[in-house]
Parts: sequence; C-alpha cells; structure tokens
Amino acid sequence: MDFLISNCNRDFANKNGVNQNFIFALGILFGIVNGSSRFLWGFLMDKLGFRILLFIITSIEVTVGLTLYFMVSVPIIYVLEVLLIGACIGGNFVILAPTFSKIFGLKVGPELYGLTSIAIGIANLSGPILTKIMLNENKDFLITFIIGSCLSGVKFLLLLFFKEDKYEFKN
Repeated sequence: MDFLISNCNRDFANKNGVNQNFIFALGILFGIVNGSSRFLWGFLMDKLGFRILLFIITSIEVTVGLTLYFMVSVPIIYVLEVLLIGACIGGNFVILAPTFSKIFGLKVGPELYGLTSIAIGIANLSGPILTKIMLNENKDFLITFIIGSCLSGVKFLLLLFFKEDKYEFKN
C-alpha cells in the first residue's frame, strides 16, 4: 500500500485540482519524513518488537488507504496522510533489516536483505510507469486504494497468527 500511494499521489492530486504549492511541499517533505522517521521506528523496534510495530504500520496503511481518496478535497489532510505513508515506508525498512538477521542469521540475513532490497527497488521503478498507464480516471484510483487497503488488511489478519519470540543477537 505504501509504495502504491507513493507512486500515484502526485497524479491523483493533480487530477483532483490540489494546489501545486501543496504538491511541491509534499514532494520535499515526503523524503524528509521517510528518512527522519526511521530513527523513531528504530527506537520503537527496540522497545516493541516486529509484530506490534507492523500492527501499527499496517493500521496506518489501511486507514490512509481507505480515506485518501475522499481526503484529497482537503489538501492539508491529504498532504498529512501521504506523509504518514512516507513514515510507514521508513518503518517497513527499519523493521525488515533486523528481522532478516533474526530469521536467517547474522551471516546470511544481511545478504538476503540486500537482495530483497534490490527486488523492491526494481518493483518501485515499475510503479510510476504502471500508474501512468493504468490509472486514468478518478474511479481507477478509488479501486486501487481499496484493493491496496484490502491487501494490507490481509497482512493485518496474518499478523494475528504471527508468533514473535524474544531474541538476543549473539556474535
């Protein structure tokens, strides 16, 4: 859901007449929020663990995904919701790195995380292209946001069955 909104928020805002100053500010603030939020997510990861943090992130994703289409008429709320998604992207990256090491070990985990990051990068390169090709009318955005929210809802439900054990990294 995060990358979907990240890839299409500018086109969606333009199609709905959002002030260009808001869109410009959003473009600058998105990267700042994404990067700086990682410090907070890292701290929270140490305190709360993977599962609770992913519950928080997924709740934000679902809420924003279901309301973003309707909040575009209130530009300041639209910008805030997209910035929340930027923070969620930062959170997802923060919680994945230690989780890979926890699951696959300190030797293989970082290597697998690196390969996964390459795959995520390649997938994100295709996002703006697909957005331009497939999302032409406002209803297309609504359908896309609903589908993305449903997929995040499935992630939320799967988290209910995820068991996380306390783990201490050893050298």
